[in-house]
Amino acid sequence: MTEQLTYYLLRGLFGLLARLPWAVIHALCHATAFLIGRVVGYRRAVVRGNLSRSFPEKTTAELRQIERDFYLQFAYNFLSTPKLLHQSPEHLTKEHFIMPDLSPLVEAAKEYDCVLVALGHYGNWELFSTGQIQLTTIGYSMDQVYRPLKSRALDRLFAEQRQRFGARLVAKDKIARHIVEYVRAKDGRHWFVAMITDQAPGIGHATYFTDFLHQPTAILDGIERLGKKYRLPIFYFDIERRSPIQFVGRYVPIYDPAEGDLPVYTVTERYARMLEANIQRDPAAWLWSHKRWKRPLENYPEAVRSARLQALLDSEQDN
Repeated sequence: MTEQLTYYLLRGLFGLLARLPWAVIHALCHATAFLIGRVVGYRRAVVRGNLSRSFPEKTTAELRQIERDFYLQFAYNFLSTPKLLHQSPEHLTKEHFIMPDLSPLVEAAKEYDCVLVALGHYGNWELFSTGQIQLTTIGYSMDQVYRPLKSRALDRLFAEQRQRFGARLVAKDKIARHIVEYVRAKDGRHWFVAMITDQAPGIGHATYFTDFLHQPTAILDGIERLGKKYRLPIFYFDIERRSPIQFVGRYVPIYDPAEGDLPVYTVTERYARMLEANIQRDPAAWLWSHKRWKRPLENYPEAVRSARLQALLDSEQDN
C-alpha cells in the first residue's frame, strides 16, 4: 500500500514537472543544485574525494567549479527529464538527444543481428531510451540492461519513463538469454543492447583493474565477455554535452569479431580509455556522487592488473 501511494505521488510530481514552463524548470534546477550541493551537502565528501584524486593537476578553485557544475547537471537529470520525455519525438531528436551519424550501426546490421553498446553514467542517461526513436528508422529495437531498484514505486516509474518510446528493459541476469534468442532467430530483425558499465563491480566481480583517472580502478568486463562469446560487435556511446538539456551521441567501435581472439580484457581496457577521455573532456557531466572506488586494489590480490596500471604503481614506488 505504501509503495503504491509513493508511486502515485511521484507520478503526480513527474506530471507536474512535465507541464511547467522551461523558465520555471531552469529556476528549480539551479535552486535545487544550490540546496543539495551547498546547503545539504549531498555526498559532498564523496564528490570532492573523487574529483581531487581524478584531477590532481587542477586547483581547488577549478575543482569547486566542476563540483558546482556537477550538482547542477545532477538536478537537471531528475527535474528536467519528465518535461523532456513529454516533448514530441521530432523535437527530442533535433534539440535534446541528437545522434547525427547512425552509419556505424547501419554497417554492422549488414553482418550482425545484434550489437552491444557500452555507455556510462554521463550526461542525462535517462534520455538514452529516446534513442529508440532514431533507431527505429534503421530497423533496430533497443534493449536496455538494468538492475531493478529496491523501491518498487521508483522502479515502476523509471521503467515507464525508459520505455515511453518503445525501448525495452531487460534485467541484468536475463540479458544473456535474450542475446541467444536474437542470434538464433535469424528473422531479419536487428537488436541493440545497451549496457551502462561504469559502476563499481560487485564484491565477487572485481577481476580486472586498470589506471582510470589516475587511480587503480576495477572495471566491469561483462560486455566484453558477451561480445566475444556470441561474436557481436561492441560500440562505445560517446556523449558531447552542449547544455544540461542537450546532448550529442556518437557510436565509436570498440570491438569487431573480425579481429579474432584478442587477449582477455583488451576490449574492457578500450572502454575504460574511451570513457576516461569522455570524462576528461567535460568532467561535470559524469556521476561523481557514486562511490566508484570502493573496491581497493589491495583487497583483490588475484585480480588482473593492466600494463598501464602496473606502470603507474611502479612509478609511485620509485617516487
